[in-house]
Amino acid sequence: MATLQKRKSHGQNYWYIVESRRVNGKPRPITLAYLGKAEDLLSRLDNQKSFDVKSYSHGDTFSLCKVAEELDIINIINKHIAPTKSGAKQIRDELTVGASLLLAAIGRACRPTSKMGWHSWAESTSLEISLNQSLKKLDSQHFWDQMNIVSVDAIEKIESEIVKMLVDKSGIKLDSLFFDTTNFFTFIDSMNECCDLPQRGHNKQKRFDLRQIGMALLVSKDGQLPLFHKTYEGNKNDSKTFNENFQSLATRLKAIANDFADVTIVFDKGNNSKENFKEIDNCEGLHYVAGLVSSHFKELIEDANKNFQTMKIDGEEIPVYRVKKDVWGKERTCVVTVSQQLKEGQIQGIHQHLEKKYKVLAELKKQIESARSKKIFAEEELIERLKKIIHGQFINDILKYEIIKLENQRISFTYSLDEEAFEWLKNNILGRKIHTTNRHDWTNEEICLAYRGQANVEFAFRNLKNPFHTAVRPQFHWTDQKIKVHFLICIIGYLLTSYLYLKIKSVRPIQYSMNQMMEDLKTIRLTSFIEQKEGKGIPKTDYKLEKIKSEIKPIADALAIDPKKFKIKLPLVVYK
Repeated sequence: MATLQKRKSHGQNYWYIVESRRVNGKPRPITLAYLGKAEDLLSRLDNQKSFDVKSYSHGDTFSLCKVAEELDIINIINKHIAPTKSGAKQIRDELTVGASLLLAAIGRACRPTSKMGWHSWAESTSLEISLNQSLKKLDSQHFWDQMNIVSVDAIEKIESEIVKMLVDKSGIKLDSLFFDTTNFFTFIDSMNECCDLPQRGHNKQKRFDLRQIGMALLVSKDGQLPLFHKTYEGNKNDSKTFNENFQSLATRLKAIANDFADVTIVFDKGNNSKENFKEIDNCEGLHYVAGLVSSHFKELIEDANKNFQTMKIDGEEIPVYRVKKDVWGKERTCVVTVSQQLKEGQIQGIHQHLEKKYKVLAELKKQIESARSKKIFAEEELIERLKKIIHGQFINDILKYEIIKLENQRISFTYSLDEEAFEWLKNNILGRKIHTTNRHDWTNEEICLAYRGQANVEFAFRNLKNPFHTAVRPQFHWTDQKIKVHFLICIIGYLLTSYLYLKIKSVRPIQYSMNQMMEDLKTIRLTSFIEQKEGKGIPKTDYKLEKIKSEIKPIADALAIDPKKFKIKLPLVVYK
């Protein structure tokens, strides 16, 4: 039976609900609840207490902090920070460089914003509560100063060590890895000569009017985790980028996989060249599956057209031709397939290009044949003009022109689509894919499925361009060193988010995206109850998690979001 008991401490009486129980055969008083002082209990019974209530998003920041603690992110970064002139490593606003970069990375993962806007976002989260640390001084100057300490040489070392820790902790398979490149447009002024990375080039988001920065990325098939990144000048092509970064890539693979025996790197035709294959061939034991440009291997396509067989892949029957062939000085297994989806896309693209060509040709013809036109073309000049207009992949072969003579020694032209040539193109060229590999023991299906796995790196690029979570943009840095550190911060944020996504793999529903995961975690909120006291009494604050939605509960459980534990001890202010 429970009873009320009074206990005196420092001259004050406090009340408890106590029950007598036997412990080791002897009666002992067991406290069931603490009630406080008599006036507190009376006030509670009379419902006279006043509270200030505030709610914070908690699930996303708390989970990211937990995995950052598990992966030892702060200490790994700090390990590669050089001391200042005084001989000590920099601490600003009671934070080490590693702590500042981690907080910036968590911000990128949760809500990409400027460094100036970071704290206004952090105020809406439970970060300060979980870390028991004031973050109000974290403005753009704070991040600028902390980022300035990170050398360009340290970036690769930091990422390599974090990735190694991630691979060891997660136990992901490294059997298939996917490499590709993309670019991110910036608003850096064209007249800014303080940086070399932002350059104009073929922008994949069609912002050809802006300078861009390139990124090379290697991701795993298991978990789509980014294992290697490199920023480079926005005007470099993919093939050159692959060649310049292959040795760094191989070094990273050795660091995380120890050897190449079970590793297969997959890359598309835009990244290959004779020089690139030579680099790979010199890397003993490394396996690859790559694409080849069909127009560079016309004889192989001709042989395939005569010898196609049927193969079933993912429930779909497609034509396939396999042969061992000397490609750039070494025997490689080549598999040619026909993709109906690619073929239809190419045909649609050809029709779109033809429409544009027709419009330009019609305008030129009208100009030449106009009675008011003073311009008289020589035949060679007109042919040269027509060749420039018609130039384009596949268009040269199917769009024909003929020079005709007009009155008064003037000339013009006619143009038409060669239907027979277009039909031959459809039946013999379009839709062809060439895969090449040194995995000679793999089946056709294994080779094709490995190449299709390029979707994994595209998945990563989509997430890095998602404006709501894990995005590289916006970025307001305009020197090469700051840009590279900014990209490192974004990759760390994406690594943490990817690791969370991997942890919920067993409980997430089909088609559940990383973006949706972050949105759902954001709905897990922490509420503070601040008791208002009269006079000079110190307000008492209690924290409690709001009720978690039933559909999110399995994810919260998988990430160990505990209603009673919302504090995390990260080494924010000390260098190990």
